[in-house]
Amino acid sequence: MFILKAEIPAELADALEAHFCEEGLLSWGIEFAPNGPLFLKGFFESEAEADEGLAALRITFPALPAYFAGEQIEDREWQEAYKEFLKPWSNGRLHWVPAWERESYVVPEGHVALYLDAGMAFGTGSHETTRLMARRLMDFAQTRGDAYAQQRIIDAGCGSGILALSAVLLGAKSVYGFDQDPEAIRVSRENTLTNGIAPEAVSFAEAGIESGLEGRQADFMMANIQADILKIHAAGLFAAMAPHGTLALSGILSRELDEVREHFNFAATEAGITCRADSRIDGEWADLCLFL
Repeated sequence: MFILKAEIPAELADALEAHFCEEGLLSWGIEFAPNGPLFLKGFFESEAEADEGLAALRITFPALPAYFAGEQIEDREWQEAYKEFLKPWSNGRLHWVPAWERESYVVPEGHVALYLDAGMAFGTGSHETTRLMARRLMDFAQTRGDAYAQQRIIDAGCGSGILALSAVLLGAKSVYGFDQDPEAIRVSRENTLTNGIAPEAVSFAEAGIESGLEGRQADFMMANIQADILKIHAAGLFAAMAPHGTLALSGILSRELDEVREHFNFAATEAGITCRADSRIDGEWADLCLFL
């Protein structure tokens, strides 16, 4: 494993974090320290891949530092390095727990836990948008009560599968996730097995939004995708919703929220759909939840 590291200013860190979330770049992350400097870190299989990854990132961010420290580490050291990015998180009875804390973390009675491996560090609930979607999922499960188990749930742009797998742990029996990145689907399936979830309990497919939603209907859909992509596919997302369903959207910067809300309100009107909208803010990020 080859690691790149450079100190960056806070204003660049925010833009980079948004970019990593929107583009699904799992090799990069921001190391935060309370009252300390911010570091951009990249994790790659080789120095050559690191050079390629940094060159690609510089195209979008030419203001990146000229110098990055590089270090070749053993696999065991790499696992330890990943751990700094991943901490336990919980909301209600849902817990996301690093795998190395599996034996020590106490899951309260009646609660459920999804265990996250170190190799998933950049595809976990460490980002605000994932947490926003998890809260909407919890709200939906609570609102539907005993009927939740039979609700059809879709995770559009599933990444590492954390939201789809959380839906299963909460009791849903019809869960489907898709992503256009084949690596995301491989990781999602691996995480299914890691958590002892039966493969038939959730299905994952390599697909874009149009093909991923073709012929499907959702009672609850999560789409944690960048705002401009959400707007392009607004009509298709609505078309895949069942009557009285809930469409939860994120990947939306808080400054983009009004524009995205206006766009989806217009798309709903065009489709003859009446819906109520609600939003929450978490740091720089926002969600948009549409209740049909």
